[in-house]
Amino acid sequence: MKYRVGDKVRFLNDVGGGKITRIEKNTVYVLGEDGFEIPVQASEVIVVSQDTDSSVQQRLSLSADVQGDNSNTESSSSKRMADIPAEVDYSEVNFCEDLDNEVDPEGELLGLFIGFVPIDQGNRTESDQDLYVINDSPYRVFITISKWIDNLLNPIHAGFLYPDTKSHIATIKKEDINSELSLNIQSIFFKNKTFTSQQPEYFDLRLNPTKFYRFGTFSANDFFDEDAMVFSIADTKKEEILKSLTDKAIDESIRQKDSKIKIEKKEVKPLIEEVDLHIEGLIDNAKELKPGEILNIQMARFKVAIEGAIIAKTRKIVFIHGVGNGKLKHELREELDKNYSKFRYQDASFREYGYGATMVFIR
Repeated sequence: MKYRVGDKVRFLNDVGGGKITRIEKNTVYVLGEDGFEIPVQASEVIVVSQDTDSSVQQRLSLSADVQGDNSNTESSSSKRMADIPAEVDYSEVNFCEDLDNEVDPEGELLGLFIGFVPIDQGNRTESDQDLYVINDSPYRVFITISKWIDNLLNPIHAGFLYPDTKSHIATIKKEDINSELSLNIQSIFFKNKTFTSQQPEYFDLRLNPTKFYRFGTFSANDFFDEDAMVFSIADTKKEEILKSLTDKAIDESIRQKDSKIKIEKKEVKPLIEEVDLHIEGLIDNAKELKPGEILNIQMARFKVAIEGAIIAKTRKIVFIHGVGNGKLKHELREELDKNYSKFRYQDASFREYGYGATMVFIR
């Protein structure tokens, strides 16, 4: 993905975002709303809107070293993928000079994926692999797939896909998976009618050969009858789902979770109230959430609990946040200092809770 000075971006692994002030190799510097400049990896931000008034100098974008898995090189001694030509004959590529009369579907959400399907489903880790590209969107896609060799791109496929289709690219022999595989995927989205412009995709995918031998790597999916290993190149559908997780939805999810707990527990008012902030105890299906979104849900639960404790005149309340990387504990105590400074707090009993809990004295 290309970035420019002035682009507005959102953090993928944390809350917030801001405007890009400068770019240095794999790092972009983002000026947040608080006025602080934050350095982050380019692969950990997504462009929300691009600056259209920057100078030519500012429009210099990140080069091929910005990639989905932090590498774009492969040893020249690596074996070439079987059944893949050394060069693509672009004369055979259909560039849609004659757009057909069939009107493309409505919709703006993108879904572009790369899939590996074991030919022998009974022995997946020892099988040859079929490589597919999947267009799960209402757009047509012109796509090129290349292999990184000695810092240069070696083209292996170029063509276009109709909306909601997939195409077989190549078969990779088992013996050719013994070396690291680094692919580069570039794509342009369009329709055969008036359409909303979509940002082209530039994505590097590095695959360690051990990934093909891990248990659970190949699983059920939406695109194949067989189990497969699928990688997302562009998926705005998932982004829209995550955006829909509003504060109201979070509160409703917590409320439903609390109502289940109340049915199971007796209505006994404890001297010390305990609130477990582990995400598994707050909402169902949290695996798809990013760290920043998980933190938002946990802090929302914290605020609901402490406000309820104040109303109920609870004497003490213990928030079980765990140890982890300390981010939740830091945010919780920062919120206490800022908005509940009249309440004293301390580490909860080590014997009962270990190092991962904070006790707040309401009165």
